[in-house]
Amino acid sequence: MRFGRKRKISESEITFDEITTDGKASLGYKERPLGKKSFLITFLFIIILPVIALFRIGYFAIVKGAELSARASSNVNSVVVVPAPRGIIVDRYGKPLVENIPSLSAYARAGDIVRYNEKEKIPEAASLLGIDKNGLDEILAKADLSKGDTITIKKDISTSEAIAIEALGLKSVFVGSDLKRFVSPEFAHVVGYVGAPGKEDMQKGILPTDVVGKTHLEALFDSVLRGKNGAVISYRDSKGKFYEEQKISDPVIGSELKTTIDADLQKYFYKRLSENLVNAGPGGVGIVFDPKNGEVLALVSEPSFSSADISKGLIDPDKPLFNRAISGLYPPASTIKTIVASAALNERVIDPDEEILSTGKLSIPNKYNPDQPTVFVDWKAHGWVDVYAALARSSNIYFYGVGGGLPYNLDLFRGVSDIKQGLGAARLKEYYLRFGLGEKTGVELTGEVAGRIPNPDEKGLKPDGTTWTIGDTYHISIGQGDMGVTPLGLISAVSSIANGGKLFEPHIIAGKNPKVRKDNSDMSKALSEVVLGMRYGVIKSYGTSNMLNTLPFDTIGKTGSAQVMNNQKTNALFVGCGPTPVMESEKSICMLVLVENAKEGGLNAVPVAYDVFKWYYENRLK
Repeated sequence: MRFGRKRKISESEITFDEITTDGKASLGYKERPLGKKSFLITFLFIIILPVIALFRIGYFAIVKGAELSARASSNVNSVVVVPAPRGIIVDRYGKPLVENIPSLSAYARAGDIVRYNEKEKIPEAASLLGIDKNGLDEILAKADLSKGDTITIKKDISTSEAIAIEALGLKSVFVGSDLKRFVSPEFAHVVGYVGAPGKEDMQKGILPTDVVGKTHLEALFDSVLRGKNGAVISYRDSKGKFYEEQKISDPVIGSELKTTIDADLQKYFYKRLSENLVNAGPGGVGIVFDPKNGEVLALVSEPSFSSADISKGLIDPDKPLFNRAISGLYPPASTIKTIVASAALNERVIDPDEEILSTGKLSIPNKYNPDQPTVFVDWKAHGWVDVYAALARSSNIYFYGVGGGLPYNLDLFRGVSDIKQGLGAARLKEYYLRFGLGEKTGVELTGEVAGRIPNPDEKGLKPDGTTWTIGDTYHISIGQGDMGVTPLGLISAVSSIANGGKLFEPHIIAGKNPKVRKDNSDMSKALSEVVLGMRYGVIKSYGTSNMLNTLPFDTIGKTGSAQVMNNQKTNALFVGCGPTPVMESEKSICMLVLVENAKEGGLNAVPVAYDVFKWYYENRLK
């Protein structure tokens, strides 16, 4: 090789640069710089994509991390929820009104159903638990897998059902430990019951395997009673074989809820009322109420139920799930005379010593048919009665007079007051409302209804468009007609008469400050006269509550017999208090007894009241 010698390039040799340059030139291309817009778009594209990616990563890692991690883990491992016991509801002395009982429940893991191809075998497992295809479809439709992989097939299964499920050998269906909430019939209408969560519950984070309160204290204080579930994770290898179990967290029991209920008193009242309903019924109510602060010591509604037979209760024609004490509307019958007498004395329609003659019937002339007067009867002829005797004897004609007036029969009245007009329908309603009968009491139970107080409109018409007559006023003066009150509303009103005028809001939760709903203390003089009349009902031989006179402490009482179902049936009522005077007795109580389809209040309700008063004396006062 020789250096320094130039090589001659032949015409046939063409370089790569020449080819590309000449090619572009021959095609008419020209080189030019990129615009700023192209750089800006490219720059934004490079910045925005990572920001979006980071945002999505953060969302899945932080916001949805726990849920997605659990779902991913469940593809290999199983997280089993350990149910937290609900808090115990106790009475005023700390005795439990409800129990948490260990039980077994059947579950399915949605992921395992698919993983092990067991979809066709699930109906067989369900049928062993008494669940048909429609029932199973409904269970699966309600399952919210975003809240967890586990589906509850059936709670509280029997041991034989558990053995049958395990014998199937399914990997997607298993039997797990659980707790069932048990409430006995004595306390069912105070405690309420629990059930499976609905969609709204699960939107609040409640798991499908949990239970929630459905009625009464269980429902109203669900967040207080609810504990915090624990969890256990079962680790499996890639073939699904179990190799380890690890506890994630322990369950935490819910808070205790203390009530004003006296459990032993409630049990006895329930037993005694149930015995009395054997020859009457099917329904009845028993309430014990503290007239000095509104505490409910006992609240019984018959027929009742236990948490073990909720499904049966839904179809029972006697409606055991229906809380008659707060949801039933009953004619108050003659018990309303305590309020009518209070109103009449306060309005000076009549004075305590003025008398009305009860001959057994009151005839009102019929202007269209003079020969056919309208007759309103008393349950017997009582003769001349003042307010004390009228309350003790429960004279209808006396209260026809003070309620609706005696426009055609002034010879039946001895006194100087203007008895001709009486209170009238408008003032009767005013006083019924003053004693809280047209509204809810506010007690901490679900399903309470307000009372129904009929009244003519400004045109003097009833709701059905017919004319309001003096007969309608007479009817509501003795607690009949289209009038309805709840038993709790009625005993609350009567208690306010006994205590001098303070209408307390009934309450079941212990530790609450007494709340006065209405204060009728300005009527104290009239109320004291009514209390004396109720006392006469006990101590006088002719009193309808005379049976109570042998009790070891003083009581007051008023009975009632309400005609229902077109006078085909009679409800017996008793309201009363003792020891009296209630404001001087530390442990005085007021009581209501209602017996459906019974005889007279004195024959059916008073004996129950007597026994409950006696039990209270021997166990709480003696």
